[in-house]
Amino acid sequence: MNKIPHIVCLLITLFLTACGNSSNEEIPSVSTSFLNKHFANASVVETQKTLDFDYEVTLDNGVDITFERRGNWEEINARKNDISAVFEQILPYNLFTYVKTNYPDKKIRKVERKKYGYLVTLNKPESIKLEFNKSGSFISKRADD
Repeated sequence: MNKIPHIVCLLITLFLTACGNSSNEEIPSVSTSFLNKHFANASVVETQKTLDFDYEVTLDNGVDITFERRGNWEEINARKNDISAVFEQILPYNLFTYVKTNYPDKKIRKVERKKYGYLVTLNKPESIKLEFNKSGSFISKRADD
């Protein structure tokens, strides 16, 4: 019986495991400072480095944060957690005020940094996506994908 296919398969598996995401990766100090400042009451459960060198951090309160390779946050997914106080600290004042004024019954569920500014997703049911420029001025409302 030819063992070469089995050996090749084993080598590929070992290579993918070595190159793949590893749990509890060391994150940049900028990311650690951000977590200590804004999520002091939460603990890091898992840290993974993605193939494009971003860091995905999962906290014990269920919040997921993606940091880019230099350590700045790119995305915060609060899921069902109300972390309004954190969003109020890190987002432009007029963005946060716009959401509170125009959607008083909604909570920010997810924020993504984009080249143009921010994409904010409000909670379900009937989740809403709002686009803001870098200074926090409202741009448009998008349909949830």
